[in-house]
Amino acid sequence: MIVIDQRRQIDTAPLHDDPVFGTASVQILPAATVVRIKLDTGMALSVSKTAHAWRITAVPAAPKLRPISATMTDNRLVLSAAVPGTVVTIADPETGATLLVGTQLQEGQGISALRRSAEFALLPTWQGVAVEAIADTLALLPVHDGFVLTGGPDGLALSPPSDVAELLAHAAGLTRQFDFPSLPNQALMQRLRRQVADDAATPPLARGPKRLAVAKTMISLGLGAEAQGVLQLAVADDPNEATSPNSAALASIAALLAKRPEDATGLNDPQLSGADDVSLWRAVRQAEMQADPAPTAAIFTATLPVLLAYPAAMRDRLLPLVAETLVAGGEIATATALLDTRKDDAALDLARGMLQEARGDSVGALVTYDRLTQSKDQSVHARAAVRAVDLRLASGDIDAKQAGDRLDALLYAWRGDAQERSLREHLAGLRARTGEWRSALALLRETEAIFPDDKAAIHAELTDMFTALLRDDAEDALAPLELVALVEENADLLPGGADGEALQAKLADRLLALDLPKRAGPVLEKLMQAAPTAIGRAGFGARLASLRLREDDAVGAVAALSASAGADLPADLVESRTLLLADADARRGDRDAALAALGSLKTPAADEARATILERANEWPAAEKALTDYAAKSVPHEGKLDDGQRRTLLRLATAAARAGDDATLTELRQRETARMASGPLADMFRLLTSAQVRGVADLKRSGQEAALARGLSGELNALQPPARPSP
Repeated sequence: MIVIDQRRQIDTAPLHDDPVFGTASVQILPAATVVRIKLDTGMALSVSKTAHAWRITAVPAAPKLRPISATMTDNRLVLSAAVPGTVVTIADPETGATLLVGTQLQEGQGISALRRSAEFALLPTWQGVAVEAIADTLALLPVHDGFVLTGGPDGLALSPPSDVAELLAHAAGLTRQFDFPSLPNQALMQRLRRQVADDAATPPLARGPKRLAVAKTMISLGLGAEAQGVLQLAVADDPNEATSPNSAALASIAALLAKRPEDATGLNDPQLSGADDVSLWRAVRQAEMQADPAPTAAIFTATLPVLLAYPAAMRDRLLPLVAETLVAGGEIATATALLDTRKDDAALDLARGMLQEARGDSVGALVTYDRLTQSKDQSVHARAAVRAVDLRLASGDIDAKQAGDRLDALLYAWRGDAQERSLREHLAGLRARTGEWRSALALLRETEAIFPDDKAAIHAELTDMFTALLRDDAEDALAPLELVALVEENADLLPGGADGEALQAKLADRLLALDLPKRAGPVLEKLMQAAPTAIGRAGFGARLASLRLREDDAVGAVAALSASAGADLPADLVESRTLLLADADARRGDRDAALAALGSLKTPAADEARATILERANEWPAAEKALTDYAAKSVPHEGKLDDGQRRTLLRLATAAARAGDDATLTELRQRETARMASGPLADMFRLLTSAQVRGVADLKRSGQEAALARGLSGELNALQPPARPSP
């Protein structure tokens, strides 16, 4: 149901062919509009807000939300939510129950898990708050920071759990798919022996239900791996059990007790949804896989009574994970109540340290963590040590470099699961933070190889880190050889898209600027081959060609341009590549090919390149024509000239003089002499454009020009750019 707290006419006719929204029906109420949609199992709705509208999208997985926390205060349930809207009362179309719906004006928050009490049920939502009212005295009210659910004169019949007895009392109202009897271990062992004997005496084709009973008892005893083995036999011998969702779910529960969350996929069957114990075990799997702790903690809060009613072996196996997730996910009240009821349970000490840290008691938390680093439990030792390092870093006792070194020493304290992956990713982040980018990327690459099932996610982290290196200009701080090595090792991480192409160009220019052509060349070639887009490949090819031309390798430049050719390139990239190709062809002695390549361009740079080629070939009339075109596009008709524009006019005057074009020289002298100002360029320009000696009256001027010519040689040499040193 989509509830809008305003009356709105919504036309669903254009959606009649849509596979999801074609099922939509609209009901307009006095103060609200309700849209009902039939969603396939496993589908969810994602809500986002634009400038003037809400966008609701059907997605294959529930969106990641910030949970709306629920706390009891003065016998009222306080639901903390950003930008609350109004409260709408509607009827559930299936049950007729009254629903109190609190809308929000900002997306991103919802209720993660179903919570029940004697007077109400707090329903899961993708946005806002929904309460199913069981008692007639309930009222949901919007406040500035969320909503408040109130009861009658005495308030709600609910209080924060304070001890095990109270938590167990709440268990009676929760639903179960599986029954695990809370018997003493001795009684469970006796039951197990009887069940095993009964199974052995049963004909082979009828053993399926018997083996399920054996597996349940084993699970009650905390024997997860053994229960998995029995269930594998059951589904192998009995086709009915092989297709049973209950059998698959039991096998998943056994896998979770055996610390094998990757084998617990049987809990995903939608036929199991709705039972509180199934929600609990799904949350256990998420916690084992180190998913976002906030929604998982909310589910643990709602289903904790089920866990506490389990047999001791099961309960004790799960409680440390649950307690730590409650703290990490922000369910502090529930975590406090749980830890207070089990003060002598040493297995919960890590959760106690986390709770101290969450409450701001850094000193006490460090004492707890440091003590637990001596634990014989290797997992507890590793996690406590990591948390101690992180807390000291956050407190300023150590810096990021020291924290990284300490985590590096812990890298092999625990191997082979999400805990190790998390530590590796954390360490890589610290290395990047301290500028050790090459080490950080190498660590993530090693992690990618160790966890092949998570390769896609880890590779995305690699790409993000490499992109951050380029986007934040961090590569500028790297030594040249370090940068070359880093890029060579990670060329496959180049980002795509328009933003990626800009970062690729930036990286290529940085490599091109290094005075390491022998090292930068192979790296640019590797980047060219690995570029994810045609534009990126063409850009790297152009820079590689430029580098090779600087090394007088015209053949290599042409090869680089040929290998990186692409269609539909931007005009500026086409121009730069054409200019490079023409330069390379000219250096190879193929002047005609160079001029033909430039013929497709009508830009100032092409005119200048054409003129340069013709000047080198001493074809002065053609060079004068090219320089005339170039000057027309690059030299203004009036106003002050800069050095580049004065040089262009001097080149044109030189070509005209070499070509014997007196008319052009006269025109240049009359039009441009004043704008050439003074200095060596101006003196040479006047010398080249001066009138011919025609009589005795011109002899004095001719002598002055001869003296000027003798003095210009040194001054013009000083204006030339210094020769580039050889590599």
